[in-house]
Amino acid sequence: MTYLQLFMILSLPVTGMCYAALGALKLPLAERLKLDEAKVGGLVASFGFMVGPIILLSGFLADALGRKGVWLGGTGLVALSLFMLSRARHYRWALLAVAMLSAGWAAMINVANVLMYLAYSNVFMATNLLDCFFGLGAFLTPIIAVWLVRKFGFGTGVSALGLLTLVPFLMALPVQMQGAATAQPVGFDVLLRDPIMWLCGLTLLLWVPVEASTAAWATTLVKRLSPAGEDEKRSARIAAWGLSAFWFCFMGSRLIAAIVEHGSKATAIETVHTARLLHIALAVAMGLAMLGLAFSRRRGLTFGLLIAAGLISGPFFPNLMALLLTHFPVEVHGRAVGMLFGMGSIGWTVIPSIMGAVAKRRGVPQAFVVAAICVLLLLGVVITHYLHASG
Repeated sequence: MTYLQLFMILSLPVTGMCYAALGALKLPLAERLKLDEAKVGGLVASFGFMVGPIILLSGFLADALGRKGVWLGGTGLVALSLFMLSRARHYRWALLAVAMLSAGWAAMINVANVLMYLAYSNVFMATNLLDCFFGLGAFLTPIIAVWLVRKFGFGTGVSALGLLTLVPFLMALPVQMQGAATAQPVGFDVLLRDPIMWLCGLTLLLWVPVEASTAAWATTLVKRLSPAGEDEKRSARIAAWGLSAFWFCFMGSRLIAAIVEHGSKATAIETVHTARLLHIALAVAMGLAMLGLAFSRRRGLTFGLLIAAGLISGPFFPNLMALLLTHFPVEVHGRAVGMLFGMGSIGWTVIPSIMGAVAKRRGVPQAFVVAAICVLLLLGVVITHYLHASG
């Protein structure tokens, strides 16, 4: 194992923690600040809003000036944001902290996705394997966060999460993050003229808010179906385990995909073709899961649907990222990742806000009808991607 591979394996769980932190802390934060579902939707949207501009800026800076500075700046901003959130007493302060968390995470995730291409020769195996460690962080965060908040209180517990960012910060100092360049310089206009870039961006625009909203409202979906008279602490604990089950299956399906890809004898062209077909199948399955969450009236069924959503979600993004990275030269990988997430952040900002408004007016389950509509549109995009690439 190279040091770069070790660095990625130990650092990606922290990026998963950042991604899952809002969902894990939503219930105690909402209680602490007296937030309704519309304001919770606003927090989710603020996370998505910052991803777009910051990750695109990070891509330009990483390609032009180097990836290490972008990574170190991102980890520092994440630590500061969690310390701010731990002291938040007003919604606006929490909104600012979440926006800073998003900005720091965006910088880290831009660099992390490019480094996956450099860490292993098989990029489809690499994205699924390393994103599995990202999922590990997301899976453990609700469990750890609930325990820390219960044991030490909200302020100290969230501050302790912030200290975990020291791991990727210190380990990054000796890492070589620049890959070998090709002889010919590549401009940003290459991305703008390529239909695959736009199809990948539209895919993420419609996918990421569905995934993020499922994680953000998972605890609410489970807790609302608690039996009458059940102890409040027990209901909260089961709701937290529902979110952890989502992230566990999310992580596990990525590991399975990495193992399958590692043992595959398919050619590079066959692997790319299979990845596009898999996106179509996953979009169909996710649409059914969203409709199930919208109309489920039993806690056990909702729990099972969250498990299914985790299994479906796991390999979708790693395969999308691998398709993007294999399509473009390494010199524009930072900008390609930035543009991908920049488009994704549009959906990440708008769609959770719409879902939050629907949740406030008609209840959280009905908000997932919006998610199902997004997946239907996504199905059209991934079919178009497949037909264009095959054409």
